[in-house]
Amino acid sequence: MPLDTDLARLVEEEQPSPGTRCLLYKATNNPTVAIHGSILAGTSSEPSGKPGVAELTTRLFIRGTRRRGPGKIADLLESVGATASFRNSQDSIVFQARMTSQWTKRVLEIVADVLSRPALAPKDVEREREGLLTDIRLRDDDTTRRGMRELSALMYPRGHPYRRDRFGTAETVKGLDRSDVKEYFDGLVARSPVIVAFAGLIKKEEATRWTRLTFGERETNKKFGSKRTAVDPSSRASRREILMSHKTQSDILIGGMATSRTDPDYEALNLLNSILGELGFMGRLGQRVRDKEGLAYSCSSFLNAGLAGGGWTALAGVNPRNVAKAYELMQEEIERVRNDPVEEQELADAKQNQLGSALMELESTEGVARTSHN
Repeated sequence: MPLDTDLARLVEEEQPSPGTRCLLYKATNNPTVAIHGSILAGTSSEPSGKPGVAELTTRLFIRGTRRRGPGKIADLLESVGATASFRNSQDSIVFQARMTSQWTKRVLEIVADVLSRPALAPKDVEREREGLLTDIRLRDDDTTRRGMRELSALMYPRGHPYRRDRFGTAETVKGLDRSDVKEYFDGLVARSPVIVAFAGLIKKEEATRWTRLTFGERETNKKFGSKRTAVDPSSRASRREILMSHKTQSDILIGGMATSRTDPDYEALNLLNSILGELGFMGRLGQRVRDKEGLAYSCSSFLNAGLAGGGWTALAGVNPRNVAKAYELMQEEIERVRNDPVEEQELADAKQNQLGSALMELESTEGVARTSHN
């Protein structure tokens, strides 16, 4: 059933314990419950010299706890049609779960067990480390992902948390062992601030009690969104070419630092990006470079905004013979949107698109929990 979408009025906020926040949207007409939470211990929190440890630690969550093996956890969830997932991101470790209301207690108990008592067994560390090394090799052999990594190194200054790739490097990951993972979990994951959003048929007392018992007291001086690096308007453009001679496609990436998710300019920039590289099948960039000139297989742009700032990227996949011309046209469209006001109809379409997408997101408890959290 459709949910009431006035979240500002309907979402209750509690602080079950220091360093934790609990957001609750009660939907009595929907039999499902969803949670979307985060621990401020993602890639940006990694200690110096340990790139990849946040990713490796998070991957180990699916390997079971000190009480339950991975097979038992999967059986307990699948037998009641529930799901639970854990992933690392630039800022946070994100956890999600969805279930029907009669199985809320079971699923929340499993999520709490994973986040409080992961097994972190040595054999599992070795297995997941090898999997991560494989993913690093695949990343470095992919033109787009290799380009994104190089672009981040150009965009962000040394020391900026978003300069790091969440996978780390082959060299750093090979050096990680169980002691590194255990130290990261005990020192950061188990102590960093937590936000949990609940949506569905669940009582406030149940949600706040679970949050308090699962996470206890957390650091209060490490704030969500407290880190911010201003864009230097005097910074110069840089260019880098990466030769991958065995590839038949070239990727062009143009980018720069942008706003954080909480910046007052975020919504306006998000609309502008939609017009430039998303709306109507890849926006102005796609219409000009791909559709009109036929120079690219794809040409679009995206905005990636986090807690410590963000980045904006335009991306095109082209035949190597078309790199110079496609790059020139991309630059022209970027300059045009910087210097000339967008058309009223374009702006209206972009607003309607984002409004419609937001409303569709709120059609489920899962979407409401995610939106409330973000």
